[in-house]
Amino acid sequence: MKNEKNENTFRLLFKRSPDAMFLLDGDVFIDCNSAAVKMFACSDKNKLLSLHPSDISPEKQPDGRLSHEQEKELISKAIEQGSNSFEWLHQRINRDVFPVDVLLTSVHLQGKEIIHVTLRDIAERKKAEQALRDSEKKYKFLFEKSTILNCITDMNGIITEINSKFLEILGYLKNEVIGRNIMDFVVAEQREKAAEILAKDFKGEESPENDVDMLAKDGSSRTILCSRGPALLYKGDATAGILLITVIDITDRKRAEEALKMALSEVEKLKNRLEDENLYLQNEIKLTHNFEEIIGKSKAIKNILGKVEQVAATDSTVLILGETGTGKELIARAVHNISGRCDRPLVKINCAALPGNIIESELFGHEKGAFTGAYTRKIGRFELANRGTIFLDEIGELPVDLQVKLLRVLQDGKFERLGNPLTIKVDVRIIAATNRDLEKAIKNSTFREDLYYRLNVFPIKVPSLRDRKEDIPFLAKHFIKKFCKKIGRKIEIIQQKVMDGLLTYDWPGNIRELENIIERAVIVCQGKRLEAGDWLPQKSMPAGTQDLTTLEEIEKAHILKVLESTRWQVSGEKGAAKILGLNQNTLVSRLKKLNIRR
Repeated sequence: MKNEKNENTFRLLFKRSPDAMFLLDGDVFIDCNSAAVKMFACSDKNKLLSLHPSDISPEKQPDGRLSHEQEKELISKAIEQGSNSFEWLHQRINRDVFPVDVLLTSVHLQGKEIIHVTLRDIAERKKAEQALRDSEKKYKFLFEKSTILNCITDMNGIITEINSKFLEILGYLKNEVIGRNIMDFVVAEQREKAAEILAKDFKGEESPENDVDMLAKDGSSRTILCSRGPALLYKGDATAGILLITVIDITDRKRAEEALKMALSEVEKLKNRLEDENLYLQNEIKLTHNFEEIIGKSKAIKNILGKVEQVAATDSTVLILGETGTGKELIARAVHNISGRCDRPLVKINCAALPGNIIESELFGHEKGAFTGAYTRKIGRFELANRGTIFLDEIGELPVDLQVKLLRVLQDGKFERLGNPLTIKVDVRIIAATNRDLEKAIKNSTFREDLYYRLNVFPIKVPSLRDRKEDIPFLAKHFIKKFCKKIGRKIEIIQQKVMDGLLTYDWPGNIRELENIIERAVIVCQGKRLEAGDWLPQKSMPAGTQDLTTLEEIEKAHILKVLESTRWQVSGEKGAAKILGLNQNTLVSRLKKLNIRR
């Protein structure tokens, strides 16, 4: 029974995988998924399965061997070792060749060993990698061919790279310079001062341009104007770094003064272009883990996705808990989309968005004439969700009288439309979500305890953004891409100080607040670099340090909180006046004085 269940799970994953998959018996395809049909641009599945593996491989692979010969060797290796992965070239039906990552896995299926082949198109990744290599090659070309004298040293002043122009001025060969300290080429009386300046550069202290006399190979000296770039420290190693030094021969002062302006401009452009291109292209190569629109790599998100995978295969009721704006609806969609009900609708209703007298009709429907304004029969959300999933958002706001009817649907799958005594039975998977503390609501008699335990079969606690800050860079880039496409911007770089600002903010509004902030930033930005502006949130102050300047403000905030908890009901046993211990008229007077309006 366990093997049968495992096999069914395997086939479900095989069928729904976004990666192309084949089952291979020997050198014969016995099955493939729809992603494979799409990848190879085949008209139908049967036509693809009728092909031989060598039919979808070009005649030659990068190592020059015939593809079908190497395929046999790789398949044999997979059978011996259990799995084998490598990069390969494949071709579509129209003979277009494209690169793929291949994973061959030996699986036991229906009593025999079958090769499970997974293919992932890596053409875009290869393009990005090539673009990065081209960018680096371009930098090296510009460095070498520049008319400016360029030199790179490590933190000890040892020369690691120098361009031809520099060598031409001093008259040395490259192997006579690389590996030597740059101070060896400074005239003796200026070495101490030059060493002090170099040390300041590596500490990040600003220093002006300086005239330096350098020794040429023939014993003469050349007066040059040094312009140094910032010290660049390698990540993870505070002791490793480089310093870019650009110099101009100013023996001819007039010509040197004019050349200096051009040199500084060219160096700045070169430096910025290299930074922008490398950062952008490296980010393009990185893979962002995405699970049904859920962005992030944090441990908290991985834990959530693990729970989603666990519960999705069942029909159990799911209760999603979390603050406003944390993405509870995305979690609900993820559960539905990988469940066995994914081909049926996910019907959503926000229990807080509709008045109590309308929610019942929305949930269960009504007959014509059931109440004033019911001019036609209406099908409720539970009927629409039959054999699918219903998502009850803000379940904590559901009126108590409707909670009894919802409890019955959870228990028996039965309900009646308003105005019709006929019982309707449905098969619906229920996912509920709330940002309220339901256990506290039970104590306040605003939520039924029996309904809570029926809903709380499989709780999923969605972390706040402040608890998964390592996901902020991925979310920010996702939203930038989204709004750039929508608004028509082209932003490629996020300044580090902007990212630092995003990471230090506490995000009380969670992902929804981050999305709004990024949209505002994209609207404001005009160039390709996302810059800090007044849209950037300030770092949240620690709890207890916010200014509450007057007692009146504290009173106003407290009254507002109580009114919101009673849905602005002032009088009555459950009204705000009763909770605050005030006479109804006294509370009305305080509302007017404090200018509190709904």
